Amino acid sequence: MSGGGLSGEDEVLDLVGSIYDAALDAQLWPGVLNRIGDAVGGPQVVFGFYDPANGIVSMHAPRTDPDILRSFDDWTPNIPALPCTGNYRPGEVFTGADVISRDEFTKTAFYNELWRPGGFSADPLVTNLFADSAASGHIASHGLLNQSPFDASQKRLFAALAQHLVRAVALQRRVHHLTIANEHALTGLDRLQQGFLLVDAEARPLFVNRAARALLDRRDGLRLEAGALSASDADGGRALRGLIKSCAGDPIVTASGGDVALARGTRLPLDVVVTPVKPDTATIIIPWTFLRRAVAIVLVSDPETEIQARVEDLRERFGFTPAEAAFALEIVKGDGRQAAADRLGITVGTARSHLSSIFDKTGSRRQAELVRLLLRK
Repeated sequence: MSGGGLSGEDEVLDLVGSIYDAALDAQLWPGVLNRIGDAVGGPQVVFGFYDPANGIVSMHAPRTDPDILRSFDDWTPNIPALPCTGNYRPGEVFTGADVISRDEFTKTAFYNELWRPGGFSADPLVTNLFADSAASGHIASHGLLNQSPFDASQKRLFAALAQHLVRAVALQRRVHHLTIANEHALTGLDRLQQGFLLVDAEARPLFVNRAARALLDRRDGLRLEAGALSASDADGGRALRGLIKSCAGDPIVTASGGDVALARGTRLPLDVVVTPVKPDTATIIIPWTFLRRAVAIVLVSDPETEIQARVEDLRERFGFTPAEAAFALEIVKGDGRQAAADRLGITVGTARSHLSSIFDKTGSRRQAELVRLLLRK
């Protein structure tokens, strides 16, 4: 691959595995990002996400001057075309030229006072890692100034890696607070609110944590069929097993893992993320899995349980009533009081009363200040 630092398919496969390792150990990200940059010919990589509800607000840019990186906060309200980047779904690759022309961008104060002095190219490869109500993340790979544009092979590799980065970050957002690679891993996994399973290529569980076991015992959207993981809904079961099986294949030739919603009647569906795992990483997590090759981590989130846990947390922290806590969770989505009231099926007058009480109990004066406070762990 022209411009890349990897010489063969095995090294690319190892890089994919390292991406998932970094999801379980955030200290690995700087080295992995440098490898990604060298592979695609854009050595300066910026990788950041803002997810205060899960306690993750960070930016990694291992080859960037830290002072330049800190200056981004001051420029955020005036970054040209920044809102347009949200038009791209996670994993979809776009370039700087897709959101603002090079001629227009290079005339801005942002480009001349921060971007160019920081060594960033005017036309990086970019993908969003996730984007939801109050959180977002992205990765951008920048070529050297005056370097030729990325060629087709570099773009293809970045696009392939982007899919794995999206799934790795989805995993990290859920298990970031665990220290996986130590002797307390099993205890930590059992404390997770989410179901955590290690499975082989046939979807047979090698490890099931306490939350996943409870879902399986209740056959609550998730179940075992002939010893293999499946779902209460036949279509969901086929989709889940297909995602697991994909993790045993070549992650560059075929997509590996993904996400699926598992229906369960009138209740909110389970949110399931399937990500590949290297056998040696699986052995660190669960030592006895060396006897049967683990190919995937299956992480299962119950949105109803998570919502209830967040309601209880807000009630404990601020003394909210159940109705006030539910309204507070809607307010942090950032689309206004009317939208929050509509989702809860309450009048604007009731919403106004809830918001007034919430301001009093938190000591906040402005809604932006309130949202930051509510999102803080």
